[in-house]
Formats: sequence, structure tokens, C-alpha cells
Amino acid sequence: MNPGPADVVLASPTAQPPTDVWSNLDMAAIESSLNQTGVWAPADQQPALKNLVQQAHADGHELHVVILDQAYPKFTAYRDIATQLQSSVGGTVLVFGPSGSGTASSEFSRVQLEDASSDVTKGSTATEAATQIYHHAIDPNVDWTGVTIGLVVVVVLGAVVARLRMKRRAAVTTPVDAAPAVDDDGQTPLG
Repeated sequence: MNPGPADVVLASPTAQPPTDVWSNLDMAAIESSLNQTGVWAPADQQPALKNLVQQAHADGHELHVVILDQAYPKFTAYRDIATQLQSSVGGTVLVFGPSGSGTASSEFSRVQLEDASSDVTKGSTATEAATQIYHHAIDPNVDWTGVTIGLVVVVVLGAVVARLRMKRRAAVTTPVDAAPAVDDDGQTPLG
């Protein structure tokens, strides 16, 4: 006897949107501060961060830095905050908090930002981390697509040159080998 179909729920979707995780933040105030100074941080960290934002602006980049004192249980909360802020203020947004950091940018790829974030010196302050991430992101990166295309071209050219040399060798050696031996009386000797 068959017991019939069974419904098994492995996981249920989150009932609340991600912004409920940080609903205690005054996002309008943070956006306003980012639009005015590029920084939302405790007063003691603002001068160094404002200098970094001004340096980025001089380099042609729009950088915004947010330092929060709130820890969030989800490790992606800071990235989600950065993404929401970036959609409002543009440029690159770096968000730091006691339990992690997050980035979002229209100027740098996710790979560049993640790579820069992973290279932050352990034990760095948020100001030092922001500086390290920015400088790593603007450092020239190897264009692996260009390198790959260049290597493919070199290999193809090498194969063409090798093939031409083989044909030239074959053309030079073939006439000598192909001519039959002839006796003094004009007859071909049998082997």
C-alpha cells in the first residue's frame, strides 16, 4: 500500500525584506550626509575619511564611506546597505561595521572590490581599511583578456611559421630524392 505524496519543506523564504534587518538606520540622513561630504562616520574618523573622499574626487572617482556602530547578524547586511545607498548616491560606497563590511560601485567591478576587501590588513581601523580598499581598487590591474588574446596570436603565428618551414624543407629535399638514378648509357639501373 502506497502512503501517498509527502510535502517536505526544507527552507522557507524570509518573511521580511532585507531592509528590515537595518530598519533602525536613518537612511535619509545617511544619504544626505553622503551627498554633502561623502562620509557618514563618528566625528573622530570624519577628517581622515573626508580627505580620502577628496583624494578620490581629485582622481576622478566618486567615493562614499559609511562607518556604522551597529552589528548585524547577516554577513551580507553591510553589502546590502552599500547597494541601497549606492543606488541613491552613485559612485562607490564602502560600508564598515563591527561585524563586517560591504561595498557597491558603478565604477569598479564586484571582483575588484572583493579582491581589494580581501587584501585589507588584519586589525585595520575602518579608516585604514577604506583607504586600502580604495587604493587597491584604483591600482592598475592586469587585463587578462588582452594577455590571453596576445598569447593565442603568438601561438598561431608560431604554428604558421613552423608549417611554412616544414613545407620549404620538403620542397628543397623532394626534387633530389625523387629523381631516379641514370647510368652512363641513359638507363635506370634496377636495384
